Amino acid sequence: MKENLRIIFRSTGVLALIIILFCYAMFQGGFVSWFLFYGYLPIGIYQLLFASYPLRTWQVYREIENPVRQAGDEILVKVHIKRNLPFPLLYCTFEEKFPPSLMKEDTKKTKYLSSQTSEKMTVSRKLIRMLFPLFRRHLTFSYSVQSLPRGEHALEKVTIQTGEIFGFIKKSRDFQVANKFVVYPYEHEVRLASDMASYEQGGVVSNQFQQMNTTIASGVREYAPGDRFTWIDWKQTARKQTIMTKEFDREKSMDILLVHDNFIQNKENQLLYEASIEMSLSLMQKLARKDYQTSFLSIDEQAHFFELGHSEHQMEQMKNYLLTASPEKKGSFSIRFREEMAHLNKADIIFLMVTSIDSHLIQAIQEAKQRMKHFSIIYIHPEKVLSKEETEILEPLRFSGIAVQELSLEQLAMDPVEVIFK
Repeated sequence: MKENLRIIFRSTGVLALIIILFCYAMFQGGFVSWFLFYGYLPIGIYQLLFASYPLRTWQVYREIENPVRQAGDEILVKVHIKRNLPFPLLYCTFEEKFPPSLMKEDTKKTKYLSSQTSEKMTVSRKLIRMLFPLFRRHLTFSYSVQSLPRGEHALEKVTIQTGEIFGFIKKSRDFQVANKFVVYPYEHEVRLASDMASYEQGGVVSNQFQQMNTTIASGVREYAPGDRFTWIDWKQTARKQTIMTKEFDREKSMDILLVHDNFIQNKENQLLYEASIEMSLSLMQKLARKDYQTSFLSIDEQAHFFELGHSEHQMEQMKNYLLTASPEKKGSFSIRFREEMAHLNKADIIFLMVTSIDSHLIQAIQEAKQRMKHFSIIYIHPEKVLSKEETEILEPLRFSGIAVQELSLEQLAMDPVEVIFK
């Protein structure tokens, strides 16, 4: 409303100036007065036409190349601007209104090279592009957004501003243009330094990954993506008119549960939380490729449980959860961990991914260890070397036979990241 009133007021001023120059030429006469009138007349007419030229008829839309990305990647956006009337415009500016979710940056492994605070991950993204339409009806240009942070992002609004040659009258309009894209957590290359397999006779741990026994088939089922071509049962396929594959007995399916600490203290480094998200996804993907029966549990005020197994659907649900997960800043992880472990039905191996540790959590871990065959902790910390206090807190776990692996942020900057299964 204010902009419309300003345009009307300035258009009235232009019209008044034309009338004043005409009256001056009529009464004064002579070359100079008429020259002023005829010299300004085309400018005044253009300004009046510009004041009545509607920006609302413009059409603006974006094209996003590959709207599914990984943290740290860049995304290419192509913008199209169309208008019906080829009214001459000397210039216009295009401003992209970035959402708050994009006011962060992620530089993949590089962000771990130096210990940063969460404020240093924050950036101010701003894009203003100058265009020169003249008589063109269709304008196209591209821009890229680099160092994308994890999350779901929506580009919703752009602002186009233009003016006549002297800048006396300016126009601006917001266009609602909705585009969405997703940025999944960065996946580290993980190397398993000590692999484990368990056999039916007792709880023996060996240094080989268990392999499927493909000599004796125990049944048939419908084909699923990832099944080998040699597993197809051609007789059953011909009988049931659908592709059937053989099922084989395993030596023993190893149930692995990865527990993620989704709490974060106010003074903690935001990078630690991002590191735990990335390592959780990377480790689950690695274990899934190793044919283990895996589950994922993220604990905050609520429990987010995903029983993956060989289910692609559950894996996608877990990835979507990690896509938008945010840390819980209130509450105690040790209390919630003890509650969830009390309800846990079955797990041969538990891996606990934490970014902070205290005596209460140590006690809860020791209680949970009594019910598990194997318990391992992956402790992500900011410094190269643990402090004396942290070393003393972790010492009782090692005496209890609980494997503790320390991962510093500097180690996460170098792929592959070695995860030790003891």
